[in-house]
Amino acid sequence: MIFAITVLAISWLIVYLSEKKNLLTIWFTPLSQRTKEFVSGFLILAIFSTVTQLLFGYLSGVSWQINANITGELVFNSALYDLRSVLFEELTFRGIILYLLLRYTGKRQISLLLTAASFGVYHWFTFGVMGNIIAMVLVFVITGYMGYVFAVSYEKTKSIVLPIALHLGWNLINNTVFSNGPLGIQVFAAIPGPAPLEPGAISGLISLGWYLLIPSVVLFILHKFYTPQTKDFKLL
Repeated sequence: MIFAITVLAISWLIVYLSEKKNLLTIWFTPLSQRTKEFVSGFLILAIFSTVTQLLFGYLSGVSWQINANITGELVFNSALYDLRSVLFEELTFRGIILYLLLRYTGKRQISLLLTAASFGVYHWFTFGVMGNIIAMVLVFVITGYMGYVFAVSYEKTKSIVLPIALHLGWNLINNTVFSNGPLGIQVFAAIPGPAPLEPGAISGLISLGWYLLIPSVVLFILHKFYTPQTKDFKLL
């Protein structure tokens, strides 16, 4: 958490020195609007993450059962890990990098694409795929596209709240609930079984298509329910 706090302090200082404004006021007020953004954003990608795990679990013959060794402390530590990683990434890529690009280049689309590309490259290291060209391309495209969605949500709302909510909704379900994170089995354990769809080109194309569909739908939601005229996010 110390890294997230450090990045937040750097973000605040940058905005204060460049604009003489309180970044916390900009990001977290009005409270009612930011609360709606957080709840709606979290639910959107939490639902998508749940459907993803159930869908690909079914296609690979996996069933789910509650972890026999589950404890409150285990789940809390995993959720805290997810929160820390999301805060660090969002404050870095949207809170600092995107802010500086938008302010000092004046190029909206270039700024969004550059921060998305940097997000994709960053995941080469966190996913451990350096050297595997095919994996690097897939990780760059999928995580970079989602990074673009997070960047759009930041640019539209002028706040870090919505991108944090979207990101946390995905990671919390994926890592803590369905145990796909680096901390091992958490809430649900995967039980292998006969797969209706064998691994191969078809399953790979289905997976790629699905992971490109998700950010596309979220991007549509952002454009559909947010209108610059009202300066609000209208999903809730």
